[in-house]
Amino acid sequence: MRSVILGIALMVTATGALAADRLVNVTKLEYGKQWAFTREEVTLQCRKGEALFVLNNSTLMQYPLNKVAEEQVKAGQQRAQPLKVILLDDANNPGQKMSVQPFVERATKLCSD
Repeated sequence: MRSVILGIALMVTATGALAADRLVNVTKLEYGKQWAFTREEVTLQCRKGEALFVLNNSTLMQYPLNKVAEEQVKAGQQRAQPLKVILLDDANNPGQKMSVQPFVERATKLCSD
C-alpha cells in the first residue's frame, strides 16, 4: 500500500514539473515540405531560461533547439541527444540537414505565452 501511495505522489510531482514547461505538439502535416524531423509528430518545449527543446514523442528523448538549451545540456542541467540525430537531410541541399528555424520560431512563441 505504501508503494502505491508513493507512486501516486511521484506522479503528481512529475506532472507538476511538466506543467511548468510550455509545450506544443507539431506534425508533418502542418509544415509540409518544411518538416525537418524523422518523426511524423514532435513536441516543442520552452523550458526555464527560454531553453528550447524538441521532444520525440515515442521515445521521450529531447534535443536542444537553441544555444541556451545546448548550454544547459553541457552544464548537466538537462539530458538530451544532439539535434542532428532526428533531423532529415535537405533534398535541395545535399550534405545539409533541414532548417529548424520554423520550429525555433514556434517554440520561442511558447516562451512569451
